Amino acid sequence: MRTPSKEAHEKVLHATFRLIAERGIEGTSMDAIAAESGVSKATVYKHWANKDALLIDLIRQQSASYPAFDSGDPRADLVALLTHLARKVKSEQLAKIWPRVIGYAASNPKFGRALQEYVFSPRKAMILRLLKDAAETQGLRADIDPELAADLLIGPVMHRRFVDEKNIPADLPERVVDYFWKVFRRD
Repeated sequence: MRTPSKEAHEKVLHATFRLIAERGIEGTSMDAIAAESGVSKATVYKHWANKDALLIDLIRQQSASYPAFDSGDPRADLVALLTHLARKVKSEQLAKIWPRVIGYAASNPKFGRALQEYVFSPRKAMILRLLKDAAETQGLRADIDPELAADLLIGPVMHRRFVDEKNIPADLPERVVDYFWKVFRRD
């Protein structure tokens, strides 16, 4: 009897987590994933063209989706988004392999671009939309470099999460947005 596709899909994802945690990404092959999961290689390749596609799918499924942050108040929405990022906790499984994912992205530019596109770009697009709305309605300068602005807003929160995730001040997102507004408001 054949394993239903959804069940096979889950088996492959669980096997991928186990193998990457144990062997690293470079040490994990599609053949090993198929063997560990008990799913045929043909079925694995039916769902994912290669290991990078499988890894992106795994990360995307384990990453929480973002709320809309569309209250009509871009400044408040930026604070809410940064608060969400400050508190967002990766799944335990993803947290175990995340350093390997970042290392792999640094050494594999094609994967790094895919990770950027499918995981980080939606968050950045949301920030860029909020900044555009704030320029139109709340007195932010319209000439802000959107890429730099997103980095300036996200950077302090991500840095704190990396350095000391358990001790992020509750008011950090609001303080970051306050400083940002002071620097980039229209005179």
